[in-house]
Amino acid sequence: MSARIVEIKAVHPGDPDRVFAEAMQFDELKSAMSGLATYDGLPGGGVAEEGQTYTVDVTLWGWLRNGGHVMHVERLDWEARLIQSREHNASVKRWDHCLRVEPHDQGALWTDRIVIDAGWQTPFTARFARYVYTYRHTHRSALSIEQSIRRA
Repeated sequence: MSARIVEIKAVHPGDPDRVFAEAMQFDELKSAMSGLATYDGLPGGGVAEEGQTYTVDVTLWGWLRNGGHVMHVERLDWEARLIQSREHNASVKRWDHCLRVEPHDQGALWTDRIVIDAGWQTPFTARFARYVYTYRHTHRSALSIEQSIRRA
């Protein structure tokens, strides 16, 4: 089964530097995911740091627990407004997430690009990822959201 690339492009109002800075805050992630997921193990009030590895337990809908999700921040470039993480857990061999924020005529264009390899579960996991990232942007009051899934 080949990997899938999930891409979500969302336009958010506001300055791209501010939008990116907020996206780097763990509390903002927790807030954007409220009602869908909780993250046990992320530092409260913390900000993503290049080279750091975070291991979290993610609980979906208050009952579906996925323990030991590993997130390694491979690259964090504040000037380019880009973060690249390498993630995995017991069910997902590869969850490589690149988040980039660029100027847009309506504020900021936030692009999430996730490469997923979950073995035979890859097609389902990719659809779930599309749902999760769309949920996040909806919760963050995006002005528009485009989404796609394709083979890697």
